[in-house]
Amino acid sequence: MKQNFKIVFCIGVVFLSSFVVLGLFLEAYSQGILTSEKNIISVGGIFNQNPKQITLDILKNVLDDSKTDNVNMNSLGFRGDEFEQIKPVNTFRIFLLGPSQIFGTGATSDDTTIPGYLENYLKNDNKSFTIEVINSGMQGADSRKELLLLQNMLLDFAPDLVVVYDGFNDLRSGASPTQLLDNWNSMCKLGQKHNFDVIVVLQPIIGFSQKSMTQEELVYLQNSKDYKNNHLIDSLDQYKMYAENLEKLEYCIDKIDLRSVLDNELDSIYIDEESHISDQGNAIVAKSLYNAILPIILKNKEFNIFESEKDFDNLTALMYDGREIVVNLELLPSTDLDNKKVEISTYDVTNKEYIQNVMYFLSISKNNENLLNEYFFAQDGVLILDIQPNDDSLIKVIGEKQYDNNAYVMLGSKYIPDLSGIYLTSTTPLQLSGSIFSSDGIYTFDIKLRAIDDPNNWIYPSSGFHYEINFKIGS
Repeated sequence: MKQNFKIVFCIGVVFLSSFVVLGLFLEAYSQGILTSEKNIISVGGIFNQNPKQITLDILKNVLDDSKTDNVNMNSLGFRGDEFEQIKPVNTFRIFLLGPSQIFGTGATSDDTTIPGYLENYLKNDNKSFTIEVINSGMQGADSRKELLLLQNMLLDFAPDLVVVYDGFNDLRSGASPTQLLDNWNSMCKLGQKHNFDVIVVLQPIIGFSQKSMTQEELVYLQNSKDYKNNHLIDSLDQYKMYAENLEKLEYCIDKIDLRSVLDNELDSIYIDEESHISDQGNAIVAKSLYNAILPIILKNKEFNIFESEKDFDNLTALMYDGREIVVNLELLPSTDLDNKKVEISTYDVTNKEYIQNVMYFLSISKNNENLLNEYFFAQDGVLILDIQPNDDSLIKVIGEKQYDNNAYVMLGSKYIPDLSGIYLTSTTPLQLSGSIFSSDGIYTFDIKLRAIDDPNNWIYPSSGFHYEINFKIGS
């Protein structure tokens, strides 16, 4: 009996020790201790990633954990619950626009992101009207991409207030203070033209204030780099110029400098070298935004009711940059009665060529029940999904994710060096398992384009491409 107990005890110790070793490995790897390279970089910077995050993503796929980081994406491609495209009557609609710090990288849930906390604070005031706070944060975004999102997509959703939360990614990309000011002013002018308010916020960055940093945060500061691999702290003077230009904004209802908002916190608030913050930090930032936003809401006695005649019909073709663009979806022939393959491609009708470097946002539903909302990236523009039906209501995507937009890339992709740097080749379809094609019925595929031609060429048509597949088992 004692011998058996010793065996069980030893096995338990080994099992627990393995997790400790794995955790130390991931932490050391993420801080560059085990390698001099901290980023995997592809064309356009679309694959800038924290190596620990890459490893965790791979482990989650291996362990069959499909609900990564408790992120809920709605059918419009935003983090959080569904919302109506045509704004309901007696509703004050707020969009929070910004990079991954707004999206909520590192947050334990949708509710513990900055937009999540802000919505809860505002709802607790028991007003006689509805307040919507919509998380339109994008991983990897800077002010230029946010301006594109606002003017090409968010305007169609009739915002009453847009909060722009910026600084870190513009600084990393080397944007000049003048460029940033121009982008901010352009967003504020859009607000004046389309009858909504804009608040511009300068975000806190690790090491850029008087916060007393923990030992862990000091390591993050040491590892914080710009896109040219220079220490980000060397750009402190430029960030001060960002703050000076913040005060020069002419067309916004308010501007908020949050560089020092975390200075009174003694615990570790920053969770990595990219200035993502903990749930506690998100709550502090959201409270500061709440204090500025509440007076603006109370001054609004009337709410913009978005015109009901606005056309949200799906496209048969998209005109972009003088080109007619179509998205094709095809159910590929298969000798396997159980598995089905779906091919999605984007074609330039004007120049008679397939478009490359396409970011898709794909929604799949059946009988008005949503089955999948995910981003996918295909370098050659052709996305192939190997669908393996079963009775599991939870759809699982087997593949690797890139950092920007949390988009899946084709399984089996390889990073291959060439004269210009590193590029991605995709050879193997992504696998989807779950209730897609598991029973007869009409399956709808709604596809929106988010980037074409170049990974950084982000576009935001408000409408998308709609397809229906009348599926019968055995067909």
